[in-house]
Amino acid sequence: MLRSLLVLFLFSLYFCIPCFALHSEGVSYTYKIGSLDFISIKVLDTNMGKSILLNPGAEVVKRLMPDNQNPSSINVFVVKTGSKIVLIDTGVADGGDLIKNLAEAGITPDKVNIVLITHMHGDHIGGLLDINRHKVFKNADVYVARPEIDYWAGNIVNNANSGLARDIQSVYGNRFKTFVWGEYIIPEIKAVKIQGHTPGHTAFEISSGNDKILVIGDMIHSLKVQIADPSIAVTFDVDPFQAVSARKRLFKEVAKDKTRIAGMHIPFPGVGIITENLDGGFFFNPLLK
Repeated sequence: MLRSLLVLFLFSLYFCIPCFALHSEGVSYTYKIGSLDFISIKVLDTNMGKSILLNPGAEVVKRLMPDNQNPSSINVFVVKTGSKIVLIDTGVADGGDLIKNLAEAGITPDKVNIVLITHMHGDHIGGLLDINRHKVFKNADVYVARPEIDYWAGNIVNNANSGLARDIQSVYGNRFKTFVWGEYIIPEIKAVKIQGHTPGHTAFEISSGNDKILVIGDMIHSLKVQIADPSIAVTFDVDPFQAVSARKRLFKEVAKDKTRIAGMHIPFPGVGIITENLDGGFFFNPLLK
């Protein structure tokens, strides 16, 4: 009987461990991408429940989130090239620990040369301004995809998020820059189109030699559910159909190529490898090296 229970336990571990991210102790974690340092920084632990899903009653949601628990994070990532320090996203305006946790990794705001923004939702751009609406990263150029700033700072949307986007563009002035998909911001970082979650949603491919990692922005909000079924959209998606299409395409590509991915809402440190299973779903295998 004891042996049977042990076999059942090991069997369950085999099938369940890849589905969930590994929470690492601490607030920063460093990976090597070729000659580059790639640093995951925790801004905030979160738990986004079923209410963020467009179809919270779906069978996969009932099966994987029966207790409405969805452990997640707000993460940002740093790339150190040797000559530049690049920050990808900046987290929330308050309630987060961006500056403190960057300091834990030996980085102060004045040392950041470039800030890349995956998209302009408040939990990704809030850290660009302090409580007085002044620059936080005084020596950095801020890069956003052109369709993203056109959407949020134009006349299409009129809400607090649009106001924040306009403030950031104004405050950073000539240090606020745009890019097009496929462009290399610097030789080691390429902008990749994943629009749908927002009109300018962008992934960043960081590469050095034969090694690379893809920062996927908000392709994943609910790790357990969206890995098992990428067709599950969230209420934050501007275009859910397009967002789902982008997620399915991206998951297949990174699974085929075994490319490491890093996500802003995957539980810290937010880095892992996606593999495809036989029924069309996927597994997430967290990595700490």
